Amino acid sequence: MPRRSSDVNMRGYITRLWKERPAGRLDRKLFVVFLFLIILPIGLITYFAAERYTATIENNTVAYVSQLSSKMMGKLDDYVTDMMKISIIPSYLNEIQSGLEMSNRYYQAEGESKEPASVNESELKLQITRKVERSIYFMNNIKEGTSNVYLFDLYGNPYYVVKSGGNRSNLQQYYDNWRRLATEAGGRPVLVSTQEIAVSAGSKQYMFTVVRDIIDKSYHSIGTIVVDANIGVIENIVTDLEETTHGTTFILDDNGTVIYDSEKKYLSRSMTDNAALAQATGHEGSFRLEVDGEQQLVVYRKSEQTGWLILITVPERQLMQDALKTRKITITAAVGVTSFALIISLILIYALTRPLRSIVHLMKQVQTGKLDVVFPVRRRDEASLIGVSFNRMMARIKQLIDDIYTMEKRKKEAELERLQHQINPHFIYNTLETIRMTAVLHNDHEVGDMVQLLGQQLRYSIHAGSEVVEVRHEWEHVKAYIELLNYRYGERFVLTLPDDSAANSIRVMKLLFQPIIENAVNHGFDENKPLLHLTITYAMDGMNHVFTVTDDGLGMSAEALARLRRVLDQAQPQGTDGRGVGLRNVHERLQLRYGRPYGLTVDSEDGRGTAVRITFPAEHVEEPRTGGLANAEHRRGG
Repeated sequence: MPRRSSDVNMRGYITRLWKERPAGRLDRKLFVVFLFLIILPIGLITYFAAERYTATIENNTVAYVSQLSSKMMGKLDDYVTDMMKISIIPSYLNEIQSGLEMSNRYYQAEGESKEPASVNESELKLQITRKVERSIYFMNNIKEGTSNVYLFDLYGNPYYVVKSGGNRSNLQQYYDNWRRLATEAGGRPVLVSTQEIAVSAGSKQYMFTVVRDIIDKSYHSIGTIVVDANIGVIENIVTDLEETTHGTTFILDDNGTVIYDSEKKYLSRSMTDNAALAQATGHEGSFRLEVDGEQQLVVYRKSEQTGWLILITVPERQLMQDALKTRKITITAAVGVTSFALIISLILIYALTRPLRSIVHLMKQVQTGKLDVVFPVRRRDEASLIGVSFNRMMARIKQLIDDIYTMEKRKKEAELERLQHQINPHFIYNTLETIRMTAVLHNDHEVGDMVQLLGQQLRYSIHAGSEVVEVRHEWEHVKAYIELLNYRYGERFVLTLPDDSAANSIRVMKLLFQPIIENAVNHGFDENKPLLHLTITYAMDGMNHVFTVTDDGLGMSAEALARLRRVLDQAQPQGTDGRGVGLRNVHERLQLRYGRPYGLTVDSEDGRGTAVRITFPAEHVEEPRTGGLANAEHRRGG
């Protein structure tokens, strides 16, 4: 081959390598890596720090608001407890009890008599009123914030003292309900939720009330006490909390009715269908809720004493105001640090990839066919080591090109010699054919047939043309070999082939069975037996073809079998008895073609014959290779 052709092939190989290289420049990939290594950690740290700070603020707010709501609820519980204590006072004051009993007797007698009241009866009524109202004046001033205390006898007649804030102008409208609640409670106090009422001054107020049945010493009901409290009491308690949270406070009874609302929009209304109320389960807790498009943090607590539920809503914008400022500062600092780190990364990437870019430039020159390139080595680092390796590689490539040129030249000379040597086998075939024709002319047909069989054997062994053949060709070769042996030994060899017709088309390595048959004849033939039976069987073992060649000859001792197996498996020389040369040849060819797991395995017993197992893969793709000798013979028509 000319040197110019080798150069062209080498340039074509380098071009294919260049086209198949991964897309993208190394400096860009390094920049992307640095980008992720810098932005990802800093971004995650910034994100988690901001989230942690936000969560801490929220948790602290929830804890603080819960603490304040607990104190506020405690104050409300104390206030309601004091109202309940006020409601039990009439059961211990003789003056109130005697006044109410007098009122009950008076109105009972008045109901039974149809005559108009006399002057004495009017004075008695006035006396009863003064007697009861003296105690009411005392109870009105026990607790700060108490609006009014109302006492009723059994006939619904009210007794009260007018305070500066005014009193209810429509007592009879509420009396029946109060009396029913007090009677059902059996002397226990009943807490009534906030009501909107009209006072005598003509204005409206909101009150929550404690109602109790008045029991005398004989445990008989003698009337009803009603203690009113203005919601301004609650407002005074809640004010400090709202100044801290900047939110809204709701207090609801166990029926979902609003007792207090810091915006005074929902007082005395039912909020059973409110979304916040539905989520406020348990004794206390917190959750997020969107109200009018704005996120709210809701903290709630329920009183075990009164059953009242306090809901405190804190706007998230108010809650997160400091957190947002801190987040902006953190993000600004993170962006600055990231930008500085990326600039430093770009400088380092440029410095690190500069020698590599120089090597790439030299490789592109090699791609165009310029092989006389050298990488200048200036420093002792990894890039310089790559440059040294590149220089060595280029020197090696040039050396290989020269070697390939020399080898191709020698190969062509060897091919010419081989074509010349083909004349000798052709001469042998012609000579054997001449001997056969001579035997036929002298009527010695047996010698003619033997010469013909020998010629076929020699032609198949040397001139079959392909290294891989179908099994049926091997059967023909083996049968011809046995027939030739029977001419020599007098019909003492019997060959049995597989019955499976599908096996005939299996492609196998040429001269696979004849050496094994020959080994069985040479080492297993027993002169004391009239016949030697040789049997070939076929089977599939998973994904492998398995042919087994068995004979009923002399067999081998355990020591001889062990030596033969070492010859096959460990590439040792054959034993002293000469066994295994043909088997070793077949075994090596099988392993060279199909791999180490395949080949021959031998089993034998002394006096009971030998079995040789041939294994090779069923899925192996064979590529028939035609030898120059067969091609030349075909061209010559020999």
